[in-house]
Amino acid sequence: MKTKLRFKIIAALISLSLAGLLFSQGYWLKGLYDSTSQQVNENIQDAMRMADYKELFIRMDFLSDQKVETDVNAKIILSNDSTQEAQKTGIMDSFAVKADKNPFQYEDAAESLSEYLDLLTTLEGQIQQAMHHKLDLIMPVDYAVYDNLLTDELKQRNIFVPYKLEIIEVSDSLRTTAMSFLSDSLDVSKSWQNAAQFSYAITTQTQPRVYYQLSIRTTTQLVFRQMAGILISSLLLVVLILIAFVHLLYTILRQKTVEELKTDFTNNMTHELKTPISVAYAANDVLLNYDNNASEKQKKYLKIVREQLTHLSGLVEQILTLSVENRSTFRLKQEGIQISTLIPSLIEQHKLKAGKPISITTDIPETLAVFADRTHFYNMLGNLIDNAVKYSGDKPVEISIKAEKHSNEILLSVSDNGIGISEANLQQIFDKFYRVPSGNLHNVKGYGLGLYYVKDMMSKHGGSVTVKSQPGKGTTFTLHFKN
Repeated sequence: MKTKLRFKIIAALISLSLAGLLFSQGYWLKGLYDSTSQQVNENIQDAMRMADYKELFIRMDFLSDQKVETDVNAKIILSNDSTQEAQKTGIMDSFAVKADKNPFQYEDAAESLSEYLDLLTTLEGQIQQAMHHKLDLIMPVDYAVYDNLLTDELKQRNIFVPYKLEIIEVSDSLRTTAMSFLSDSLDVSKSWQNAAQFSYAITTQTQPRVYYQLSIRTTTQLVFRQMAGILISSLLLVVLILIAFVHLLYTILRQKTVEELKTDFTNNMTHELKTPISVAYAANDVLLNYDNNASEKQKKYLKIVREQLTHLSGLVEQILTLSVENRSTFRLKQEGIQISTLIPSLIEQHKLKAGKPISITTDIPETLAVFADRTHFYNMLGNLIDNAVKYSGDKPVEISIKAEKHSNEILLSVSDNGIGISEANLQQIFDKFYRVPSGNLHNVKGYGLGLYYVKDMMSKHGGSVTVKSQPGKGTTFTLHFKN
């Protein structure tokens, strides 16, 4: 895969992951905002309800302390009428009858827990309305006290915002504001037109109907204040992820640049090396073959130089091949290759340059052919045979080349009787520049590119390469070509 394409895919995947994370985080925060907003509204309503309760109890305590006879009568009337009001609605009787049947079974009093709670809430409201109906006749509501109580109740629920409290009277279609309070006198000049409004009834059974109306300029501030910890932590998390994302892209771009520089350096260096190698090889060949005055010792050293130049030339060609096949313009020139016709020349070539006796046997059907690039197919087989010779150890080299056809693939294996490879190293031998560790001994020359080249080229052919080995017994490499 090309480096630019790989970088684009990585960047796209990271961007999609980041977008997905931000979307899920936003969706979760939106749900949290809605639930917190609902909780804030419920807290405000509850504060208005509790302030009204406390205002009622304060008046009742005041009347009780006065020990007025009329107050005693009023309490009796209040108690009787409260029960009568509840009975008129049918709720008290229904609830009492059901509760008497089975006081421990909530489902007998209401079909569900929600209905049961609604029933209690309704009953509570009926009783509170009845208390207002009778108590307000004896002693009017102290709205200033209610305002102070409401302020305390709001503070207990962490609601610290300016508000406007109005007492609204509604008679038929006429709506009037009987009284109003501001929690902050400095807000008197500010508009409350678009404020959030909350209502709580005082009396609904007599005319005019009276209720409290609480105006808060906005509840958004309250919601965000209660979500402050989560919002800050979420923001920090997003910022951290963005920083990591930018750093990752920067690192990838930097590595991409280093990779390009390394590739350019390799290409330029190998091309530059080819000229002096060719000149040195030609000069060595002249001295070795056309200088009649050279002594046997000189010829011996010239032959060593020629061998090393040949080895160096082959290494440069291999590096160039790897460099070329990584370019975007690289294309395989695949054709049908009859394996049996290609093997003999490879065998002769390696017998000549092995420098020690080797035995190579083949088991290849005459008509068996693979669809591959001839040059690269030849190089892959050459690398496998060369490795078998290099890692034969001190014993005579025995190599077996076998090919067979299966239903969906053609297998070509190269086996040897060499030193083998340990299990720990088998997974890494196809890595670029990897060589099996041998301590401080460097008796086998190479740069760890041969097997990497074989694996890479088999991948480009749509096939694969596998290896089996036992230390001390030998190794078998198998090329898997698609049939």
